[in-house]
Amino acid sequence: ALKKTSFKIRALSSTRLNSKNLNYLKKRFKIKKVFTNWKECINFSKKISNLSFYLTTRIEDNKKILKSCCLTKRKIFIEKPIFDKAKNFTEYLKYNKQIFVGYNRIFYKGIEDLKKKIKLSNVSNVIIKCPEINKKQFLRNSCHIISILEFIFGDLKIVKKIKKSTFIFCLLKNKKNIPVSFYINFNNSDNFSIEIFENKKRYKISPIETIEYYNGIEKKKINNSHKYFPKKIKIIDEYNENKFKPGFLNQAKHFKRFINGKPVHNNIILAKKIVKLAESILK
Repeated sequence: ALKKTSFKIRALSSTRLNSKNLNYLKKRFKIKKVFTNWKECINFSKKISNLSFYLTTRIEDNKKILKSCCLTKRKIFIEKPIFDKAKNFTEYLKYNKQIFVGYNRIFYKGIEDLKKKIKLSNVSNVIIKCPEINKKQFLRNSCHIISILEFIFGDLKIVKKIKKSTFIFCLLKNKKNIPVSFYINFNNSDNFSIEIFENKKRYKISPIETIEYYNGIEKKKINNSHKYFPKKIKIIDEYNENKFKPGFLNQAKHFKRFINGKPVHNNIILAKKIVKLAESILK
């Protein structure tokens, strides 16, 4: 996706000495400069103008690597959620104009389309189902769900919570008092889903790569009996949009704009908000 967006990859590095991915990428994309010591890679970068960093390192390694990259004053892409704890973001907020956070779901064609189409004043309620494996995975993976909600509805706060060992329910509201019912059933046999109800319209996102648009009810005659079904008017399947992992090509294009000085929604301030809300839900 980076190469398709006209980025030139100047060097690769890893936090591990014997990285199979590093060797694979070096051969596949014919990249000459490869470092097994990430500090050497950063020193190499200082010799090149107009260079930026693309970090997909482990969360456990992010703190030391991100700080070193920030000190170079270069633009940085870093994968979500950056840190597991909101307090760890504090010293990095001053680098807000340098850091682009990889919440690729908000760059889905369907999510962007939904953002444009929904009239928040007509939304009555939202229902979220989140069958995450455990609390750690909720912080590291389901932060994508929160990023979509925040992208569409703005800041959310908890107004009610019910918590049990395998279940958490939170009632959230945004500034327009739209109720968002958030159900977390740990390790449940269900899929992630977001349902948004707007007058007669209903938008169903499940799995997150598929959005179905409904408007009204249609009657069908089946076996001499009338049955009633939600009327599906549109579907967007992210896997049909391009050959890349969903959202990554559009995300790369936005990172290019960010490098050129354009502000972005998914900065480190947003990343901290998402992790802080996720922590509050689990607390």
